[in-house]
Amino acid sequence: MAALGLSGKVYAGVRQFMPHPPLAPSDAAYFRYVVAVAAIGFVLTMLIERTHVGRAWALIRRSEPVAVAMGVNIVAYKVIAFAIAGFLAGVSGALMAGSIGQLDGRAFPASESIMLFALTVIGGAFHWSGPIFAGLLLRAVPGLLTDWHIDGNLAIMVFGAGLLHALITAPRGISGQVVGLGRMLGAKLSAVMPRAMERKL
Repeated sequence: MAALGLSGKVYAGVRQFMPHPPLAPSDAAYFRYVVAVAAIGFVLTMLIERTHVGRAWALIRRSEPVAVAMGVNIVAYKVIAFAIAGFLAGVSGALMAGSIGQLDGRAFPASESIMLFALTVIGGAFHWSGPIFAGLLLRAVPGLLTDWHIDGNLAIMVFGAGLLHALITAPRGISGQVVGLGRMLGAKLSAVMPRAMERKL
């Protein structure tokens, strides 16, 4: 550890023992690198959802007895989901470690885990845009509170209230509300457009 301390770089008051990858040596390049990896993860997940594995997950989520009656091996598909989730979580952890520059358990307090869980529910776990909303809230709300000269730790209370609101009124989170609103507007437009075309004719 002492050898690492001598060789590590100091950045923003934190000694970095883990340099950025050669493809992204600077902070701006590393940000683009993380965005690209996250986009690949989103695309792979969406592709898997369109296969028989994704259809089996949807059936299990709707009703496990029905899935068993349809011949779906629930245990096997749950193991597949756990393996994919663990792989993506590992990639995310590696990207975060590269951003921080070191692996330290003190950087991940229990309150952070609770906040991430709350934001996952608030953002929505049934659509790919849910994690994006959750990430924006994770950075935007504490930043706004700090700009307003309010203790940023109050964000935990804000997210707790948002979690209760989401569980009571919006089980599918912000992404579910946005997707539902988009579908409703699309249905209205599809109903209005033919009438407008008929009037013109």
